[in-house]
Amino acid sequence: MDRTLRDCLNLLKSDYVSGWSLLLLPALLSLAVVPSSTTTTMALLLRFLGLGVALIPLARVISRLVDHLSDHLGDRYSGVVSVGLGNLVELVVSIMALRSGLYKLVVISVAGAVITNCLLMLGISTVLAGQREQLVTIQASSTELQARQLMLSLLLLAIPTIISLGTGTTLLEGNDQRDSFALYSLAVAVMILIYYVLSFVLQLGTHRSFFSGNPIKPADPSTSRPSTETEHEHEIAAILIAMGVVSLAVVAISEPLVQTLEVLVAHTHLSELFIGLILLPLFGSTAEGVIAVGAARRGRMDLAITSTMESSGQLMLFVLPVLVLIGWPLGRFLHLSVPLNALGCTGIAVLAVHWITENNQLDWYEGMQLITLYGVILLGCLLL
Repeated sequence: MDRTLRDCLNLLKSDYVSGWSLLLLPALLSLAVVPSSTTTTMALLLRFLGLGVALIPLARVISRLVDHLSDHLGDRYSGVVSVGLGNLVELVVSIMALRSGLYKLVVISVAGAVITNCLLMLGISTVLAGQREQLVTIQASSTELQARQLMLSLLLLAIPTIISLGTGTTLLEGNDQRDSFALYSLAVAVMILIYYVLSFVLQLGTHRSFFSGNPIKPADPSTSRPSTETEHEHEIAAILIAMGVVSLAVVAISEPLVQTLEVLVAHTHLSELFIGLILLPLFGSTAEGVIAVGAARRGRMDLAITSTMESSGQLMLFVLPVLVLIGWPLGRFLHLSVPLNALGCTGIAVLAVHWITENNQLDWYEGMQLITLYGVILLGCLLL
């Protein structure tokens, strides 16, 4: 145990002590200079941006730790681990917003994170990977599953929205009363979570050899070395502990970020669509973006695909249903309904990703297509 803790401290020192840690200064300055009681738009934006920038060095540490972990688990499984840690920011921000009754912002921010991951982060990663080689080949089985998961998660969110519109019900993202839509959302959320858990049974259990990248071979007893296996186990444990420590730091920064966000929504003329669909996901998706971009620059596009597409699927298949469940004991009943403009933009992002990955090859121009789509959505939310 002592050896694991020492390895953990060494990892944090080597990965965190760098020029990137200077990005924490804007957060400290914004907290010191801008009072929390301010309602001025510019001051709130400075405070929000300063806290958001502070997430970048922490995201870089997570990306470095994931890189260490991928040496043991491979790109596919280390990417799955990174997805859960990367979405921690979105989950914390959404819980805080849910407690404040910002139902629409909760739903829109999840949709915005999907758009940011699928279009901006994956687009930049594809452009960088395309500079290394003309055609980037990606693993067929895992990419096809992630694309199908994205498509189905979009349909699962679209169905409650369509049903509510068809019955003439006023479309609400949530309220403080336990109505029939809240019960329906709870039942659907449980079904989605069960389906999501079964996807891991498929990937890590019954069809593991198809998704690991290499067939599983039986161990050769004559070449086994107990001491080396123990060393690897300790190293993996140290990496996971270090990831937990960094995740706690992300939570500590995200709390004042959310408090600033609440005041920003209440006292400025910025729309919830722009804040939730564009501004907030830029910081919430930082971890996935740093991991994906770093992996693409090293030619590990499968890890970049997993960090972006898997993260997007988890947002809709895990984070949003979990928020529905968390809301019940809080007396905040979140509905699985998405505003039509946010749902449409999310659908465009999912279709675009499915289209460019269906042949299991990527080039830099396809990355530019994703980035261009993101730019069109950004300008629409900002100007219209």
